[in-house]
Amino acid sequence: MFVTQSKSKVMDKRFERILSLIKNVPGLDEHERILFARSLAATPTQRWQIHNNVLRSLVLSSPSVRKRFAI
Repeated sequence: MFVTQSKSKVMDKRFERILSLIKNVPGLDEHERILFARSLAATPTQRWQIHNNVLRSLVLSSPSVRKRFAI
């Protein structure tokens, strides 16, 4: 039987690997390292979802509002 890893497990492994690579980067606190590693480990689709979630949290979800703010 062929078993594949779920995308979240692959993402977790990639995230952990990237986090370990950037753990000694000067000028970043722990929170910034985690956010940076998460964004680097994400696929383009996941990055787009993160981007849209940030816009929604800033109440910039509708195209007309984004156009008004030139986003």
